[in-house]
Amino acid sequence: MSRKLLNVVLVFMFASMITMPVLLYAGGDVPETPITKILSCKTGLQLSDSQIKKLTILDNNLKNQIIQLRCQAQIRKTEIDNFTSNWLNMNGTAVRQLIKEYYNFLADIKLLNIKAIMQARGVLTREQLKKFTELVSIESMIQKMESGIAQFD
Repeated sequence: MSRKLLNVVLVFMFASMITMPVLLYAGGDVPETPITKILSCKTGLQLSDSQIKKLTILDNNLKNQIIQLRCQAQIRKTEIDNFTSNWLNMNGTAVRQLIKEYYNFLADIKLLNIKAIMQARGVLTREQLKKFTELVSIESMIQKMESGIAQFD
């Protein structure tokens, strides 16, 4: 009987550890992904319903992965801050390992974004890719102009 109870508790704890980052991040802002940008231009790109569905699925999966990685990175950052707050008892080896883990999570986020771009390219036609590149470059120019104007306010 106690063995079954222990197994149930362990399964519950494991499930909680997996879902906790997403639950903790629920109050944060949802990351904007490259696919989000494509979906925001769906009318201009004349995306089909099938393309929108595929891109939405890719985008949701990417956002979930990014949220989990950001949470893990934030946990490492907090641990780094805790370890380095007391210089008398600081464990240099542990801090170095936490820093490596922190930056590995950040690198994983960048790699996920690149992977998402490659997957999105497979959904769009060549013409849509060309049009999207034009729309993004125009948007970028407008943002640069607006930030330049804001500097003079």
